[in-house]
Amino acid sequence: MQTEKISIYAAGDGRDKALELTEKAGAFCGLDNKSTLRLRLLSEEIIELIRPFSSELKGDFWLETNDENVEIHLKTNIPMDLQTRDELLSVATSGKNSAAKGLIGKIREMIARVTLPDDPETKAMTDQALGLMALGSQMGSSYGSTYSWSMTAYAESINNSTVFTDEAAEAMDALEKSIVANIADEVKVNIVDSNVEVVIYKAIG
Repeated sequence: MQTEKISIYAAGDGRDKALELTEKAGAFCGLDNKSTLRLRLLSEEIIELIRPFSSELKGDFWLETNDENVEIHLKTNIPMDLQTRDELLSVATSGKNSAAKGLIGKIREMIARVTLPDDPETKAMTDQALGLMALGSQMGSSYGSTYSWSMTAYAESINNSTVFTDEAAEAMDALEKSIVANIADEVKVNIVDSNVEVVIYKAIG
């Protein structure tokens, strides 16, 4: 089953409708209150992903269900330039905004870097700038117009790393404390040019 699509905005409009839709999807799947609450928490996290962007940024939110999984989808188009990217990253590095911390914050930073126009000057060091987040890439490079990232691939790479650096320690800490990493079974990010789709998978079977 695929639910209707709800328009959500970085300013917060549509958030309540999206969460209501999540609870209805949980009821449709026969989930108990605890499982439905976890599904709602995951929806809150995916909605939080776009909050620091321009207040006019719009995303489509919906859920897809089957006998084994619930998928929470967020699809949006993010016009990115160097100024917008630098503003987002300055929030992240300042540590003044809790939205910039944790796994969702790292995914947001990755999106900000990868959605820059495909120009050699701005793209040349994108993979290096992504740091350990590049370990979750399923395509090996951000060059070109497409990029895919997987939470399970990222976590596996971090856990299997033989070099324990401060960055690796921070990444492991973020995973251990992340609501998404502790509840979801998988998170996938697919980027084509400025089009971004994030999908959170939760097993229910």
